[in-house]
Amino acid sequence: MVFIALSVWLYQEFRPTIIFHTPQESKYLGKVSTFSGSIDKLYIKNHISQYRLPHIWNWDGKDEIAFFTKNHNILLMKEDIDFWRLDVYLDEEGNYIRHTERKYFRLHAE
Repeated sequence: MVFIALSVWLYQEFRPTIIFHTPQESKYLGKVSTFSGSIDKLYIKNHISQYRLPHIWNWDGKDEIAFFTKNHNILLMKEDIDFWRLDVYLDEEGNYIRHTERKYFRLHAE
């Protein structure tokens, strides 16, 4: 049981995640359109809006995911996703300021 619980927790923790940080405590930030065509809405709660990307190992080369927020539109394809966590910082009006990435630990085969 401990192994199963640890596996589920690690899976959740190491999925690529985009976190939008803003001075706003709560509001509607924007939406995400996935490669399957579904739309997820992004809401800020306690100054962040977090979105864990779907299972990217099932994506093919043409799959993409699009984030639509005020003055900050992101379009990601599978080859663009080499981060474990992408933190996007917004100002009080929801405009992009900067971002930081935490990369995956990858072993490259020669």
